[in-house]
Amino acid sequence: MFLNNLVNYIASHATVLLLTSMLLILILLILVVYTMVRLSSMRTRYREMMRGSQSDDLEGMLLQHISAVEKVAATNARILEENELIRQFLRKTLVRTAMVRFRAFEDMGGDLSYAVAMLDADNDGVIFSSIFARADSRSYIKPIKGGSSEYALTDEEKGVLREAMAQPLPIKY
Repeated sequence: MFLNNLVNYIASHATVLLLTSMLLILILLILVVYTMVRLSSMRTRYREMMRGSQSDDLEGMLLQHISAVEKVAATNARILEENELIRQFLRKTLVRTAMVRFRAFEDMGGDLSYAVAMLDADNDGVIFSSIFARADSRSYIKPIKGGSSEYALTDEEKGVLREAMAQPLPIKY
């Protein structure tokens, strides 16, 4: 009885059921085409993402990239350590210099005497001086620590020391 009723219902509404099923098939076909287009786009992006990787899967590629990033991080740490060593070395190089020529004695012609200051970034270094006279020439070396000397400085040496300390540092230490 139930089966008879169902067959009669389908026979009486065959056209409506046929059109409904065709509409559903059309909607499903559109969904399949849309899914295929999206899948193709995803495949293209996946291939692009996996380009250059020796691995065939995403996990392998990520592990490979993590390994590369760790190597770069180790290299950067080594470079930072080397930069700090270089920075410490450069602080001790003589980067501030000044020189002055002068006449030590009024009765002597020409500026044959001189004073040269050479300092590092901490204003440590030396002053070289030479006093030229008629009969002889005398040279002096005076150590400088923190911008001053434990030895007495002449006016010319004081001036050349101030001039050297006033120079800006060539790089930031």
